[in-house]
Amino acid sequence: MNKKQRVIAALKGQDVDKIPWTMYKSYPPWGTKELQFRNEGLSMVYQHFPICTTEMKGVEVTEKSKYEFKNNSGKYRVNRNYETPVGEVSVEHTLPSGPPPGPGDLIQLFGSGLEQELLSWVTSFPFKDKKDYKVLEYIYKNTEFSLNNGEFLKTEELIGDEGVTFALLGKSPFQMILYELMGAENCYMEHMTNTKEFDSLYEVLYQMLKRKYTLAAESDALIFWAPENITSILTPPDYFKKYYVPFYNEMADILHAKDKLYVVHMDGMLLPLFDYIKETKIDVIEAFTPVPMGDTKVKDAMDEWGKVIWINFPGSLLASADADSIEEYTIDMIKSVAPGKRFLIGCTETYPPERWEMAFGAIGKAIEKVGKYPVKGY
Repeated sequence: MNKKQRVIAALKGQDVDKIPWTMYKSYPPWGTKELQFRNEGLSMVYQHFPICTTEMKGVEVTEKSKYEFKNNSGKYRVNRNYETPVGEVSVEHTLPSGPPPGPGDLIQLFGSGLEQELLSWVTSFPFKDKKDYKVLEYIYKNTEFSLNNGEFLKTEELIGDEGVTFALLGKSPFQMILYELMGAENCYMEHMTNTKEFDSLYEVLYQMLKRKYTLAAESDALIFWAPENITSILTPPDYFKKYYVPFYNEMADILHAKDKLYVVHMDGMLLPLFDYIKETKIDVIEAFTPVPMGDTKVKDAMDEWGKVIWINFPGSLLASADADSIEEYTIDMIKSVAPGKRFLIGCTETYPPERWEMAFGAIGKAIEKVGKYPVKGY
C-alpha cells in the first residue's frame, strides 16, 4: 500500500497496513531528513488547492502595499479596497518579513492562488459599521465561480503517490464573518445589536458557498477541505448548533451525492461542542488537537462521533517534550484507538525547526513499533 492509498483508505474508514502519518507540505525543512521521513512513510498534504476560481462581478479591487522596517525586523502592510456601485470597503493585512528588499529583489509568488494563506491574519477588517452590510452583500451576491479541474488534475499527476490534495472550499459562513469580515468582538456585538442585518449577510454567504460546493463537487477531486478554526472559546455551543450544524449537513449532502469526502479543520477546544459535532455529517475531523493541548481525548471522539479523526500532533509536545516522551505519548495514543481504523496522525501547525529531526523521528519510531494494522490495544 503506497502513501496515497494509505491516507485515502483511512479517510474512507477502510483497512490500512499501518497508521498514516502526514504533514502539510509547506512545513518540513527540505533535505536529507525530510527525504528519510518520507521514505519511512511520512505523506505530504497539499492543503490549499483552489478547486474553484473566483470572479467578483461589478467590483473594482485596488491594492497598495507598504514596507516597514525597524528594530531589525520588517513587515508588509497590504491594503485592499473593494469598490462597488453601492459603496466600498477596505481591509488591511500584515505580513511578517525579513530585511528590507533591495532594488533588484524579485517579488515571489507561490502559485495556485496561495496568497490567501499568506494574508490570513487581518489587522483591519472590511466591516467597520452598519453601512458596510450592503456593500459586503453586493460583493458576495455577485461572486461567481469557475471550476479549476484541469489544474487540479495536473497537480494530482505531479504529486503522484507522495500524498494527497485538498480541494479548498473556504471557511463556512459564520467563520467568514468571525475571522475574515468582522473579527470576534464586532461579530458578536453585531449579532446582538443588528441581528436582522447580520443574519441577512450570513444567508448571502451561505448561498454563495452553496453555489461553490455544488460546482466543486463536479470536479475530479475526492477530498474537500474547509479550513475552519473551530474552538469553543470563540464559537459557543448555541451558535454552533444554529449556524454551523445546518450548513455542514447541507454541504455534506451535496458532496456525498457525488461520493466526495468532507474534511473540516477543527483544531481548538471542542469538548463543549462535543454533542453537536456528533450531529454533523462531516466525514473527517482534521487537525483535531488532543490533550494535553486540546480538551478532548482521541478515543472519546472516535467512539462517540463515528467519524475519521485526523489529529494535529500537539504543538506543545513538539516544542518542549523530549524524544522519549513524544514516542511514549504517540504509542499510548495509537494503542488507545485500536484496531486503528479511521485514524491518522498529522502535523498542521508550525514547530521549532531545531526540533524537527528529534520530534518527528520519535513519532515515526512509535508508528513503526505499534502502528501496524490491526493495532493491538492495552
